[in-house]
Amino acid sequence: MMGNRIVKMVIQWLAAFSILMLLLLLPREMEIESGPSGEFVAAHYEYSISAHAESIQQFLTPLLSGEGLGTDRYDRPFFDHAWEMMQRSLWLVVPAFFISIFFGIAKGVFDFQTRNRKRRIAGLHTTWLGLSVPDLVFIIVIQMILMYLNIKGIVTGLSLYGAGSPEAVVMNVIYLSIFPMFYLANVTFSALSDENGAEYIRTARAKGIPSFKLLYVHMLKNGLAKIFVHTNTVVLYLLSNLFVIEYLTQYRGAAYYFKEYITASSKIYDGQSLMLQTGAIASFTFFFTVLILLAGLISQVARGFLLPHERGGRS
Repeated sequence: MMGNRIVKMVIQWLAAFSILMLLLLLPREMEIESGPSGEFVAAHYEYSISAHAESIQQFLTPLLSGEGLGTDRYDRPFFDHAWEMMQRSLWLVVPAFFISIFFGIAKGVFDFQTRNRKRRIAGLHTTWLGLSVPDLVFIIVIQMILMYLNIKGIVTGLSLYGAGSPEAVVMNVIYLSIFPMFYLANVTFSALSDENGAEYIRTARAKGIPSFKLLYVHMLKNGLAKIFVHTNTVVLYLLSNLFVIEYLTQYRGAAYYFKEYITASSKIYDGQSLMLQTGAIASFTFFFTVLILLAGLISQVARGFLLPHERGGRS
């Protein structure tokens, strides 16, 4: 069963990536209507299947002949450059992924334990706040606090922008982990609340099993399957926030350069529009979608280990 789901996910990825490439390779030629003085009046676009097929052929021909996806103005192959920048971004995404899972689950357990106590202000209430307030607000507040500490001479010598300092990497990992952590805390709390009402929990309590063992050995273990279903969502949050954080902190990683290539041209020239570097965009798109695929595969493997019937065994 798990194997079939993995194959299905790979097929879905291939289909999704193919559709993205078809959209990227849409013909962009258009007719420009000018006024008597040569001023721009209107742009007329008409889709053509033959032009689309020609665009696809022009993209695939050098790729299949071994020439690759092209080079940038520094004569760097687009694919190699995309992989190099993706590795730089992975220094943020991978730690943020595990931090979000570990602290998100820990926060969810704390929220569940303090749900009926005065400490719920530090539990559920902070989780709701973290989900309600945009993480950009938290990022700005943290930066303002660090700037204030720097002015006061308490914390000095920090380099929080760019990709050349360890502290910039650490802070970006923290920024990236904020919302996914609160999201997983909420998911964990919901999973534990569902398990708390199960029949086996009531039976275990009647037998006098300690609450600590009941929570961590039984409820959390069974709830992990529901939690790991959201692995894909966590990665999507990380990647979407990555664009904002890399641009905000000038961390020149994959998201930063992907945005630069997409917005490379906003001018309309005679006979064509939006002169995009399709080779570069295709390279970055490939790596980003592969990352999403890997997250889905991790989710399926985790479910297979946590739920025996997911891999064809007997529960």
